[in-house]
Amino acid sequence: MEKIIKLILSQLRNNEHYQFMSDVKNAVDAATPAALNLETVYNDFSTAHAGLNSALLVDQGSTKTEQLMELDILRDRSWSAVYARVKATLTCPIETEVEAAKAVKRIFDLYGNMRTLSYNEESAALTNLLEDLEKPKNAAHCTTMGISSWIAALKQQNTDFVALIDARNTELANRQSGDVKAARDIIDPTYEKLVKRANALVELEMASTELQSFIRELNQRIKYYKETLAARSGRSEAGEEGQDTTEVPPED
Repeated sequence: MEKIIKLILSQLRNNEHYQFMSDVKNAVDAATPAALNLETVYNDFSTAHAGLNSALLVDQGSTKTEQLMELDILRDRSWSAVYARVKATLTCPIETEVEAAKAVKRIFDLYGNMRTLSYNEESAALTNLLEDLEKPKNAAHCTTMGISSWIAALKQQNTDFVALIDARNTELANRQSGDVKAARDIIDPTYEKLVKRANALVELEMASTELQSFIRELNQRIKYYKETLAARSGRSEAGEEGQDTTEVPPED
């Protein structure tokens, strides 16, 4: 009778690994652990799978993403308000304010409409713009126009945005590099115990019809993953390995 063939789990990428473990869990659940005579090892595997699922189902946008969107909208509105005030001052009846507005508008024009830039590009552009506006001569122009407090508010909003995006990046990096690896280290031994149990039943000629069917189907899945790994190894040796283009196994 057929036994479960070996698959080197450490060679699987995170998404592949999770997909494979889910394939195993779904197959056991469909046949039922009792029918497969795997109850003694399945509970640990199922618990470990739930942990892996939690680690991988990280909200990739993070809970901070919504806050970032709100802060970005706020700083965009502030930028628009300041720029609109500058343009409006160009037509005011007070000559000193008109001259101040001309000087400040030239600085704004150097940076263009930064609201269309990516988060990082806009943050950098705003930082540079604000540094220019804070130079003594330009700060005096802003005071003449009465927009110094607006400039200060825009600076604080940009500072808050940069701090929040740094915090989000740190959070995501720590989750992806730590939690998933730890979860894999937990589930892999439980899978190996399940395999050992199933193969022992085959060796002792105690495998049920359901277990034999389960093993045949699982081996087909394993062969698919082994082929994927072999193809990737070939691309890597040929210098063609790039971004992860792993396919998801077809549904039965």
